[in-house]
Amino acid sequence: MSWLSAAPAVALAAFWSVAPGLLAAYAWGLRGLVAWGSAPLLSVGVVSITGVVAAALGVGWAWWVPVAAAVLVAVVGIGVRVGSDMLLPKYRTRPERPLAAGRRLLRTTWSRLRTPKGRFARLPEVVDAAPTEAVPVTPWKNAAGREGPDGRWAGIAALAGIAIAVALGWLTAVNGMGPADALSQTYDAVFHYSAVAHIVGSGDASSLTLGTLTNPSTPTAFYPGAWHDMVSLAVLSTGTPVIPATNATALAVAVVTWPLGCLLLARQVLGRSAAVAFVTPVLAVGFTAFPWNLMTFGVLWPNLLGVALLPGALAAAVTLMGLARNSTLTRPGAAGLLVVALPTLTLAHPNSVFSLAVLALFPVLWGLAALFRERLMTARFWQPLAGLVVVAGLVWFVYWLMTASSLTDGVRTFDWPAFQTAGQSIWGVLTNSTNDRPEIWTVSVLVVVGIVVALRRASTSWMAPAHLASGFLYLQAASQEGAFTEAVTGAWYNDSHRLAAMVPVTGVPLAVIGLLGIAGLVRRALLAAGTSGVRFRRGLPAATVGVAVLLVVAISGGMSGQVHAVLLASPYRLATDVLLEPGQREFLERVGQEIPPDAVVADNPYAGNALLYPLTGREVLFPHLSGNWTPDMVTIAARLRYAATDPEVCDAVAATRVDYAISGPVSFWAWDGRSTHYPGLDGLDGFPGFEPVDTDGRNTLYRVTACDTIPITTNP
Repeated sequence: MSWLSAAPAVALAAFWSVAPGLLAAYAWGLRGLVAWGSAPLLSVGVVSITGVVAAALGVGWAWWVPVAAAVLVAVVGIGVRVGSDMLLPKYRTRPERPLAAGRRLLRTTWSRLRTPKGRFARLPEVVDAAPTEAVPVTPWKNAAGREGPDGRWAGIAALAGIAIAVALGWLTAVNGMGPADALSQTYDAVFHYSAVAHIVGSGDASSLTLGTLTNPSTPTAFYPGAWHDMVSLAVLSTGTPVIPATNATALAVAVVTWPLGCLLLARQVLGRSAAVAFVTPVLAVGFTAFPWNLMTFGVLWPNLLGVALLPGALAAAVTLMGLARNSTLTRPGAAGLLVVALPTLTLAHPNSVFSLAVLALFPVLWGLAALFRERLMTARFWQPLAGLVVVAGLVWFVYWLMTASSLTDGVRTFDWPAFQTAGQSIWGVLTNSTNDRPEIWTVSVLVVVGIVVALRRASTSWMAPAHLASGFLYLQAASQEGAFTEAVTGAWYNDSHRLAAMVPVTGVPLAVIGLLGIAGLVRRALLAAGTSGVRFRRGLPAATVGVAVLLVVAISGGMSGQVHAVLLASPYRLATDVLLEPGQREFLERVGQEIPPDAVVADNPYAGNALLYPLTGREVLFPHLSGNWTPDMVTIAARLRYAATDPEVCDAVAATRVDYAISGPVSFWAWDGRSTHYPGLDGLDGFPGFEPVDTDGRNTLYRVTACDTIPITTNP
């Protein structure tokens, strides 16, 4: 399948990641870039939470279910807004209690001490989003401030930036994956493909039951299913098969969901600005660690979605703590967005909640510091003290979850050995070459400049230590061993790839600050050169930013698209271990037409035949390479070929509804001992009771006839 023919699937995947949330955002009163930037977080929340609720209510999963849920959320939002305007009194500021003379003197002295002074307290004017008396107003910003919550040109600038990001990402996917229906030849991909096929076939999109796919002995088993829910909607709404729909959704997350979240974070941190709106989406696709590395390693698609939603959730935390500039998102609105974000991130991937806790700690501390500074000498001095107690309790609780809770026992036991020195890890963070990837010099320089500029203002300075915190966690996982490393990285499976993906969350807004800071220096240099034409001055801000972006894209080789394409090719075109041998995919697609829709097919997943399920929708007995299989399934794996002489095997066949079996050689991870756990499916042509249906010379589909004549006993 060509990417041109897959364009509708990509468009629909982008639609599902934006439209439901955008409807809800506008209904609840959000507007402009804040509404569009929060839309992916709200969309995934509506879809994934609806999947859980629909299954609990017995409603089958279909494309109209999340649409109805989004409409319901919108109606409730409109009702709440109308009701609050009619019934609730306007908020009135409570006057401060009068202070004694001594306390008034202390308060005045404290106010003078805490007021920032000098050039260190100001950012370059090109980064300032709102005109002030202290900073010269540029013509572009003046025009941007005339209309709408973000100005006249911000929406157009954001659209242009997203268009460039889509173009760069599209070229990366085409050059990296190859065809749009290319198969990710990775271990985890088998489960993710099968999980989508399970949702489409069963009509159950609940994360509370998705884990039963590999744990069929229990009625409920949690597995974060937001990713699979989103892919299933692309399948159900377009008719696109599971594998190309997965690739389309991954691309949509990389070039739409992620840039929009970064845009919201940059908008809240830097204020309204057409320059910020244009630059942010372009720089968002220029980092290797995210999104491109998580589209290849693992493959970690649920983590891909979870990290893509992080900037939106972090922007809500920044707003809640009062660090947002010129925000149209109120603090109650930010609190509501965070309430939605927590279950949404959990259903995308739980470790993204821990990522949010780490990154949000810094704006929370900065906000508390500002609250101390404002209210230490007032009658409400107890408020920052109470806030500090609450934050300390939350930090302890998160640390307990990471290091001692039984909820994280399963992830803390993973151990990825250190593979580089501490110096190499630091170099990887500085040059955005984590996990031994090639250095990305352009965005790395912009991030360093952005850190320097961000430290000049209290409202943006929190990003520097937050960025370093992500780098520190990566360093621990990549270069250190021991109990401390296990404690602080265990929530991420002690996996350096997952932790490296956190670095661009703060790296993107820092790079935006860096680029706009450099553009501001260039503009001031040109003005100082004596050019004073009115038209020249009026168009100079837009021209300098536009040229800067074009230079960054050109110098970086299309934001290092070739590097990312080679990275994407590793599990697709350049895979060394393959799930399917040449011609095997065509064989599976053919026999899928020969198998009744309600049949179950016994398979050795290490022979690649588990992919019959996502390729054709025909259910297989073993949908993944590993699982907590039932005793009947284990019996079939070990002794199916003896079905004609072993009544116990036929009991297992009846219990699992197996009517067909596929026999073929191991093609994936033959060195893994688990690939030998299916001897009952080997050499079926040499045993009675198996009727050949179709073959490609290496793999053969059989109809199981042995149990048609063997009496079936009932297990006690």
